[in-house]
Amino acid sequence: MDSETAFQSYLEGALETFGIEADELERAVMKGVWQVYEEGTRRLTEADLSGVEAEADPDLSGPPVR
Repeated sequence: MDSETAFQSYLEGALETFGIEADELERAVMKGVWQVYEEGTRRLTEADLSGVEAEADPDLSGPPVR
């Protein structure tokens, strides 16, 4: 299943689950947003983060501490 078909299935299921009505324009906007973030999301999912230590007591209101 290609990513567009997978996203379409996910979108339709989510809208139905939560009882959200969305017209074609709203669905097109959601699809456009997904296309913007899809590559970065995929790369982050595939990244090997095993060597990255988790921050102790992170302050989520600011940038990560190095």
